[in-house]
Amino acid sequence: MLDVDLGYAMKLEPKLAVDYFRSKGYKITWNWQEMSTQAHAQAFTVAKATSLDVLESIQLELDRALAMGITEREFKKNLTPVLQKLGWWGKQINVDSDGNAKEIQLGSPRRLSTIYRTNLATAYQAGRYQQQLASSETHPYWQYIATMDNRTRAAHAALHLKVFRYDDPIWQKLYPPNGWGCRCRVRALTKAQVEREGLTVESSKGKLETYEVSTGTDDATGKAYQSEVTQFKSGNQTMRTDAGWSGNVGSAAMGSDINIAKKLTTLQNRKLRQQVIQSLNNAPARHDAFAEWVGNILTTRRASNALQPLGFMTDDIAEQVKKISGIEPARLFAVSEKNILHADSLKHEKTGVKLTLKDYQSLPKLIADAQAVLWDKQKNNLLYIAKGSDTMKIVINAPYNLKGQKDALDIVINAYKASIVDLQKSVKGGLYAVLKGGI
Repeated sequence: MLDVDLGYAMKLEPKLAVDYFRSKGYKITWNWQEMSTQAHAQAFTVAKATSLDVLESIQLELDRALAMGITEREFKKNLTPVLQKLGWWGKQINVDSDGNAKEIQLGSPRRLSTIYRTNLATAYQAGRYQQQLASSETHPYWQYIATMDNRTRAAHAALHLKVFRYDDPIWQKLYPPNGWGCRCRVRALTKAQVEREGLTVESSKGKLETYEVSTGTDDATGKAYQSEVTQFKSGNQTMRTDAGWSGNVGSAAMGSDINIAKKLTTLQNRKLRQQVIQSLNNAPARHDAFAEWVGNILTTRRASNALQPLGFMTDDIAEQVKKISGIEPARLFAVSEKNILHADSLKHEKTGVKLTLKDYQSLPKLIADAQAVLWDKQKNNLLYIAKGSDTMKIVINAPYNLKGQKDALDIVINAYKASIVDLQKSVKGGLYAVLKGGI
């Protein structure tokens, strides 16, 4: 049985891992293959745990394990009697809607070990990713570290000590953990460290391949499952993820961004806080992920209420918004799939104010580099004026409570081309107040 050594992860500030874990909602699943990496990053699930009581009990004990450093042995000792009382234990006979009976495995010591190790590993790595991303300006080179012993998979050992820039596409697919029981991690390095240690910075361009593999069939429905796998080939070495482990839980997690935004407000050192915000807002890896997300929405023309973060509001703007409105902004910008399609509407096309695809994909950078920030006194909206293919107005409700979203966010509700002359008239006429910059 694999023993996951999370000792290195304890060096991470625990709150980052705990915040990531607590940001998850619940998702009922029967088979592990039913959820993608993205979905796992945003929702807590345990296969065949179809009762919220069971899920809540497991999540509560995992939360305690993360926050208080509870060992695997204690985790199992505490949780076993709870799950037994709830009836989620041992092997049981399940009868499907067609009357077919099958023996299934629910709770067991081995199952709890897997739950403990998997959730703690993903939580710590999500927090570690956020921490390293925030310091990417000073530590732009990331080195893959495998635990090199007789239990290390050859596929994981193939990446050991290899160095890539933090914004190399490899980290969106192969940032650990990369499989069940994976003990790998990433080490952030400065340019001086890379030179001092004689390391070579590689590129994954042309060496990454992502594809679907068969992961079984649902006995009851006959549905065939497929999960994503990513492999990296360099010379005679090949690194391949386990099925369903292709991705980056830290990058995929919306909740971790929300909690980092909350945490930033508690920092007393304003200069440090501004540096962290700026670093996060300017992270190319975030911009690339957002661009891909927008491209998929505008290509398929299908949208839900799913959200994507754009960046963080700076202190000076947040303080002015609070002074004007009397309400503390969320300090985290986000946009929904539906609002992206709303901005890219036929109405905007007919009136000539529709943005280009590149403009929509660049929204995080455009907000971070806005030439002016205005306050619409009539509609009580923030207006970020930026220069893309043309001058544009990005309209933000700060803050706004979306249905089904427990945290208020600063939501981008629209984006379109704007006339400089009209903006200047609105400022002179007293309709808009200038919070920063100028028109």
